[in-house]
Amino acid sequence: MQQHLLLVDETFDLNFTQEYHLSIQFSLDGFSFCIRDGLQNKYVYLFHKEFSGTPKFLHRKLADIYAEFDVLTANFKTTQLVYSSPDKMQLIPEAFFSGMEAQANYQLNHKLEEDEELSYLPVKSYQSLVQFAIVEKVKRFFEENHPGTMIQHEFVNVLNRYAGKTGKNTLLDIQIYKNQFILSVLDQRIHFCNSFAYRNDNDLLYFILNVAQRFPEQELAVHVNGRINKRAPIYHHLRQYFKYVSIQSRNHNVAYSYLFDQLPDARFVNLFNTQS
Repeated sequence: MQQHLLLVDETFDLNFTQEYHLSIQFSLDGFSFCIRDGLQNKYVYLFHKEFSGTPKFLHRKLADIYAEFDVLTANFKTTQLVYSSPDKMQLIPEAFFSGMEAQANYQLNHKLEEDEELSYLPVKSYQSLVQFAIVEKVKRFFEENHPGTMIQHEFVNVLNRYAGKTGKNTLLDIQIYKNQFILSVLDQRIHFCNSFAYRNDNDLLYFILNVAQRFPEQELAVHVNGRINKRAPIYHHLRQYFKYVSIQSRNHNVAYSYLFDQLPDARFVNLFNTQS
């Protein structure tokens, strides 16, 4: 996929944003936003731009995009902000979380930079919290541009969508990003959750199989999301080792512009499903 993507359906009308719903997702890897027409119940706008570099320059990159796209500060019916940070987050059982020790616990696994602020969000169905670090300047930027809108975390939304829907199955959930992926094993409770850096498909397969072998008595159903499609080598490798492998699909209760048919993989599924 190109580093810059802009898909705008011919039915989009900037004069009717009060009937539209805006969803924004941001990370160190890039910035995306989509717009759903509430009257048509149809996604009519998608923008994505990939980033590279350090968190130090994220605020400047976001400011440049907002300067270019006035639509981002229009008056929408609803606005949702979602932060994605696979390498700057951790899942903590609710019973072990202490606000007094939150920073110390986070720093056992991650480095907290001077310009970063710790946040946490509950995953109530799993009696857990996702703790994550966000650059203070970036947080203030969104608070100024979207006052009153809470910053959600992508992985919290992923877990909440699974809650109560796994049935008797044990799921191996894989969220694939540019250089990181999150691996979770869950059913009515979360058995395993961690993020890993990877360089190639061999790395991905090594970590996935290493975790899967810890659950020999369960037939894991693999759900994959992110930078993957059915032509990807890693998809076919997974099918060699697991009986059930599926790529997360978009919400079928919503319509999508025909322009979105050209999207090559599942990386925007979580963005679209934010409003489901």
